[in-house]
Amino acid sequence: VNQVKAADLLRQAASQQLARSREELVFNVSSVFNTILAQRHVIESLAFSRKTLAEHLNRIDALIEAQKAAKVDRMRTEVRLADIEQQLVREKNLLAIQQRTLANLLGLKIFEGKLSPQGELEMRENAPVPNLKIALSTAWDARGDYLAALSSLEAQAKNVDVARSGHWPTLSVQGSYGGRWAAGPTTGTGDKQGDVGRVGLVLEVPIFEGGQVVADIREQQANLAAAQERLRLLELQVRLEIETALLNVESSVERAAAIRKSIAQARESLRIEQLKYNLGKGAIVDVLDAQTALLESETTYYRVLAEYHTATAQLKLAMGAE
Repeated sequence: VNQVKAADLLRQAASQQLARSREELVFNVSSVFNTILAQRHVIESLAFSRKTLAEHLNRIDALIEAQKAAKVDRMRTEVRLADIEQQLVREKNLLAIQQRTLANLLGLKIFEGKLSPQGELEMRENAPVPNLKIALSTAWDARGDYLAALSSLEAQAKNVDVARSGHWPTLSVQGSYGGRWAAGPTTGTGDKQGDVGRVGLVLEVPIFEGGQVVADIREQQANLAAAQERLRLLELQVRLEIETALLNVESSVERAAAIRKSIAQARESLRIEQLKYNLGKGAIVDVLDAQTALLESETTYYRVLAEYHTATAQLKLAMGAE
């Protein structure tokens, strides 16, 4: 009976581990998906920056012809433009790698460059975030690997009971029935054929196997203690993952709010510096610094948005939620 129960518990554990593998696959796909969306915005920001620098380079040429700017300003702008070009090539290459990673997660054997994820990165206003107590309660009830560890622990407890049953005697019912016949001629009253059968009870007492049974019990008890320790470590890991995910969500929300304000300020700063330079009252270094600040703010903002959605998916994974 204990062997049947243990086998059923192990079947449940395998099913729960399969569910957990599915949840992990969903998280990996979500993470790469959001990263691709953010990477596209980063490339768009770099392309816009390249366009802005090219237009500014044309204005510098006009100012040089009018003897209102120095050639060194053009050289500095060209250096910055070249840096933007190499960044753009690097980010496009990274996007191609991310697309192939997504195709691999989706199980596509051949990648033809047709993957084009569509979605929005913007955060929902006042999105509900569970507190630690609710998140842990959900994880204990729904997380597949934790439930699988519980089932494995119960199955191991049944294996201890199975080992202990070795001290008990075994009662068996045995029976047989068949026919027999003579291979040669018979003499007297002997029959050439007849029916043969028997039935009875067999009692086996493990008198000389006590040491082996005790050793089996100790082995299963050691396995049970190891399973209990694995469950305890998993509980600590679940708590750590949930706390980390909650902190990541909170941090990304605050960072996005701060960077959102800085983007508007960086755009206005760039406009002012360009205007000052066109009027001959500013330096090219100030224009390039303002343009760099705007680019960094935009790229950081989109990456923080991707981190927010990834942290949200990470929280769901840690909770075992759908």
